[in-house]
Amino acid sequence: MNYILVLAVIVFLFSPSLKYGFFQDDFLHLVNTQISSWLQFFHFFKDNSAIYYRPLGIQLAYLIQQRVFNANPLLFHLFSFSVHLVNTFLVGLLIFKITKNRWIANLSAFLFGTSAIHFISLFWLAETNLLLGALMLFLNLHAFFWFIKKRSNKALLAGLALFSISLLFHELLIITPMLIFMFNYLLDLRLFNKPLGKIYSLAYISIVFLYLLFRLVVLPIPISGTYTIHLGSDNLSSLAWYSLWSFNIPEEFKYQMVLSKLQFQPKFLIDFCSEVIIWLSGLLILICFLSYGIIRANRLKKRLFFLGISWFVIGSSIFLFLPLHQYPMYAIAALPGLTLILATFIPKRPFFTLTLILAWLIPSFTTLRFAEKTHWTVQEAKRAKEIFIKAKKEFPYLPQNSTINLENDYQVENTLANQYGMYFLYRDTSLTTHFGNFQDILPEVCQPLLSEKKESITKANREIKEEKALRLVLAEITQLADSKIHQCAINNNLFPLQ
Repeated sequence: MNYILVLAVIVFLFSPSLKYGFFQDDFLHLVNTQISSWLQFFHFFKDNSAIYYRPLGIQLAYLIQQRVFNANPLLFHLFSFSVHLVNTFLVGLLIFKITKNRWIANLSAFLFGTSAIHFISLFWLAETNLLLGALMLFLNLHAFFWFIKKRSNKALLAGLALFSISLLFHELLIITPMLIFMFNYLLDLRLFNKPLGKIYSLAYISIVFLYLLFRLVVLPIPISGTYTIHLGSDNLSSLAWYSLWSFNIPEEFKYQMVLSKLQFQPKFLIDFCSEVIIWLSGLLILICFLSYGIIRANRLKKRLFFLGISWFVIGSSIFLFLPLHQYPMYAIAALPGLTLILATFIPKRPFFTLTLILAWLIPSFTTLRFAEKTHWTVQEAKRAKEIFIKAKKEFPYLPQNSTINLENDYQVENTLANQYGMYFLYRDTSLTTHFGNFQDILPEVCQPLLSEKKESITKANREIKEEKALRLVLAEITQLADSKIHQCAINNNLFPLQ
């Protein structure tokens, strides 16, 4: 498959992500990585304020990007996009090492790179860490095959060093030993036939054990809310959703569909009838290909089928226990297992190949454009941009220790990560952002103006009986009084954003 064509399709699908800026967790990371000393840098490695521990995948990544890109979101997005392209290449190369078949490898990489599960990872910069985590996972799997080929102390030490560093990028890496053992048994790699292989395996297990001990005892995971671990039928439901999402079904299906009964919300079907037909048709075609391929599979293909299924389950395993925190992007480590199966079982004929590609690409494109119109990430990115434009237009500069007020709705505070959005915009952590009516925190010196406004309104209501004249007078009183109150607030370092 032509690499330029693959690149062109990926760019076509995901290039809209380049126009969105920072929002929510981005501001937290951007502010917290504006450091000026090594002491602050080392604090990254003992920070236990979040459920995750990713000092290299988040803090260091944001630190380097800020220093290089000067907080330009377009360049941040281009970096994320580049990581995704590298991941796509690594998946293809990895599957080639497994199958020794260039066609299967290239088709698998194409399906991986064009999957709609990457929407959040590429549209929300805070999730670049997941792309980096996947990058490190795929590099570790390549290091494993390098060890299998070389069986040397150098390959052993290099692999262990890479794995140890990788765990600081993303907790996703703890599945690496499981994938290694799966490859070993299903591909008959005979890892344990020699003492060096046994040392290799024991070392990987020991590193994971030490990592878990570190995260459970030294820096215990602050589990709460949607990150609460569940064991039960919810885990199977999670696996079902990650499977559907991996077939380019949109995330919204989870909220509009009763999976156990295969029932949709009627309004969703009416409003998005054509899209639902596209998604379900693509799913049906892909399932038919799989069924046909499994029936006609030889022994080698059946082994690859079990390998792909095992890869998918292991790849999604650590996220199955968080049923309250499910997003399609978490299928990133599992997806190569599915694409391997699809590429393996598709008959190598132009008609079947074209049908497979269309049954994959059209639903993926539909899901991505649907998500861009409806998904909360895009809405928050737009909201943050609008607030920043308005803030800089009204208040190009704010004195230190000022308070800026924003009329709150259900998402503004979340969009700006509470205080961090304005910290970032004005490069000043002495600022305070108040969400709500600015008159609730009006300085005492401005309080007489409020009283004066109320008295004027009361007097007008008492003296003017004609309704139309009263409305005009009240509007004039309110406009004049609000202008005075607004100016008084600004004079006292309270800046109400209209």
